[in-house]
Amino acid sequence: MAEQHTAASGRKIRVCLVIPKLEMGGAEVEVLCLIRHLDRSRFDVSLLCLASGDREMEREAREHLEAFATAGFRWRHFPLSFAKMVAWLRRGSYDVVHCHLPVADVIGRFAGWFAGVPVLVTTEHGRYICKPWYHLLLEHLLNPVTDMRMCVSQDILEIRARREGTPRSKLVRIPNGIETEKFRSPARDRTSVMAEFGWEAADPLVISVGRLAPEKNYGALVRAIALIGHRFPQARCLLVGSGPCRDEILAEVNSLGLAGRVKLTGPRSDVPDLLGAADVFVLASLKEGLPVSLLEAMAAAKAVVVTSVGGIPEVIADGGNGLVVPSGDEDALADAIDRLLRDGGLRKVFGAALKDKAEKEFDISRVADDIERVYTDLYERKRPRAALS
Repeated sequence: MAEQHTAASGRKIRVCLVIPKLEMGGAEVEVLCLIRHLDRSRFDVSLLCLASGDREMEREAREHLEAFATAGFRWRHFPLSFAKMVAWLRRGSYDVVHCHLPVADVIGRFAGWFAGVPVLVTTEHGRYICKPWYHLLLEHLLNPVTDMRMCVSQDILEIRARREGTPRSKLVRIPNGIETEKFRSPARDRTSVMAEFGWEAADPLVISVGRLAPEKNYGALVRAIALIGHRFPQARCLLVGSGPCRDEILAEVNSLGLAGRVKLTGPRSDVPDLLGAADVFVLASLKEGLPVSLLEAMAAAKAVVVTSVGGIPEVIADGGNGLVVPSGDEDALADAIDRLLRDGGLRKVFGAALKDKAEKEFDISRVADDIERVYTDLYERKRPRAALS
C-alpha cells in the first residue's frame, strides 16, 4: 500500500504542472501519466501549457485536472506572455509548481517565483542533457529559488551537480514511471498488427519507439537492419514516432532498398499492441535520460538491444537482462539484434526479467508516491506561516 503524505494543515496541496505542450513524446506521456495517478484526496492538480498541443491528450488531461490553461506563449511577446502566466499562477494560489522540459522548466520557475509560489520543483527528463552556456547561466540564477530537481537517472543527477552546481541536497533520483498494466494484454494480436503493414505473422519484427530526433540515431538502426538482411531477409522493422529527422530517415530506408521492410508509422496511440507483436525492441541512441519507451518495452516483456548511454546502463545489464552495445557501433548493433532474433529462449529469459523489473521499480503508482512525498515534505517545510495558525 502506498504511504500517505497528507499535509499537516489538513487541506489539499495545490500543484500546478508546467510543460511546453502535450504531444506524443516521452516526457509529455510521463506528465499525462502522472496527472492520472496523483492522489486527488490529497492534491488538487492543474496543468499550464506554454502552447496548444495534441487535442486528444489535452482532452484526456482535462478529465483529471482542477484547471487547465494554455498560455499562448510567444518569445516576441515575452513580457505579456510571462505576465499572463504569473497572473494565472497567482489566481490559483498554488503551493507547488512542478516544471518539465527546458523552456517551460526555466520560464515556469521564474513565473512561479514572481507569483510567490512557495515550492518550485523540476523534473530533469534528459532532453538537452548538456545545456548551452546561456541555459547554464539561467540555472545558476534559479538554483537558490529551486527547492528540488527530480532526475530520472543517476547520470542526469551527476551532470546537474557537476556541470550546473546544483547542491546535492536539492537533487533526488526519481525515475520515469509507466502504467505497466497497459502492456500486459494487447488489444490486437500479432497477426492483426503484421497484416496492417502487409507482413506475415511469422516475419521477425524489430521495433523502436521514440522521437525521430538526431540523438535517437535511427539511421544506425536502419543500417543495422540492412546488415542483417542476408541472415534474416524476412526481418521487419517499425519506427514509431514523429520528429524533425523523418525525411532523413525515410531517405536512408529508400536508399538501402528497405522500403518494404522498414516502416515509419508516425505517432501511434496503440503502442502496447505494436510492442506486443514485436520480437525485439531496439534503441540506438547517442544520448538519453531514462527513455519511457524502454520502460514500456520492459513492461511488455520484450527482449531489448540498447546503447550504453545516459541512464540506460542503470536499468539494462549487458547479458543479464538485455544486450548493451557501444553507441555508434552499427556492426555491434546488428550482431546483437541478430543474436536475439536467433535465440527465442534468450528473448523469453530477458523479457521475463525486464517485465518483473518494470513492475517492481517503474510502475507509476510507486513513482507517483515518491513525487507526492517530495511535494509534501517541501510544502510542510516552506508553507506560509499563516497556514500554521
